[in-house]
Amino acid sequence: MSLDQLVVKQATKSQSHEVVVRNASYWGANSGLSAEDFIKFSEAFKQGAFTRDGRHTVWVLVPESDPDTTDFYASCQILAREVLTLQPGQSAPVSSFGHAVSSVFVNAEHRGKGYGGRLMSLLHSAMAPHRYPNPLKVLGTVDQPSTVSVLYSAVGDYYARCAPSQGETGWTLQKTFVTTWSVSTIRIPSAKGDLPAVELLSESDVEATLSSDDPEIPTDLLRLQKKDPTKTYFAFAPTAPLNPLSVMVSKLLPGCPSNPSWGTKIPGTGDFMTWVFFHRPDLRLVATRLRASTESFPVLLNAAARTARDTKSEHIEIWNVPEHLKEITQATGGETTERPDNLSAFKWYGQQSEPKGENSNIIWALDERYSWC
Repeated sequence: MSLDQLVVKQATKSQSHEVVVRNASYWGANSGLSAEDFIKFSEAFKQGAFTRDGRHTVWVLVPESDPDTTDFYASCQILAREVLTLQPGQSAPVSSFGHAVSSVFVNAEHRGKGYGGRLMSLLHSAMAPHRYPNPLKVLGTVDQPSTVSVLYSAVGDYYARCAPSQGETGWTLQKTFVTTWSVSTIRIPSAKGDLPAVELLSESDVEATLSSDDPEIPTDLLRLQKKDPTKTYFAFAPTAPLNPLSVMVSKLLPGCPSNPSWGTKIPGTGDFMTWVFFHRPDLRLVATRLRASTESFPVLLNAAARTARDTKSEHIEIWNVPEHLKEITQATGGETTERPDNLSAFKWYGQQSEPKGENSNIIWALDERYSWC
């Protein structure tokens, strides 16, 4: 069907069910889940804190002549989340709504015909009607207009070409890094005295720890602004409602340890590390949030290493280690490389946008694993 004859809309209940069935055959199989288990995961997903109050919606690309058909051409889901933004000249971050796009899917028989690109190009108008109104081709919008949307690309810079209008860009990649330690060769520096005591965290402990840390994030953005006041910075916060998605996925995928800890903190300080477990392809302990000094980082890493050994994890991963910790990560045996997958990309819809929608002066701060979807 001609792309001009297609529109984007929020899925009906029947269309949403068909999306789950299709995703089960692809995403489920890639994750080692049966179709039945993937459908169970989808039901559990809908109960998560990150989907409450209408924050999770499903979108489909359909014929204009038959918008409620279950024989649609492409689909995706959108997760609304609060975002803090700090622009040049502002003295404090401003809270608004941003969005994360995930599970973009086109059935095999429809691939190579431009349907995925068409869906994603039109999706800008669903999330940012204030910037890209298109009521003829986009039948409805999200409840809260978006300041910025993000996605994690498995196909390189493809989504940069999914632009809202001619001469603009879509979701542009932000260079991102992953630091990896082999558990068998990790090196924890010798302490001059006794190492501080650490506390391992349960799921509820993680939520409480992140909630207590969230008020610190505006200060983090102001610190970045001080280093370069010409840039705009954004971060998804509060973090506490977002982290459970990675925990849920970790628990449901095959091979997750039974009843593990989900992080560690140093009592009496604000320093902590939270984590999940994934097979990539070996079992890995993957940090989702980190707050540490050069002194506390080896202590937290040591606790992570002990947990990794206890759970038979072979590697530890941290996304985008903060600048002040890069020297100590290298000293402990961490190897930092550009991330090969789950590439961070975003599209800015807020004020003071670059000419033609470029993102070069906008920084996704706190690009850590907690916000993944």
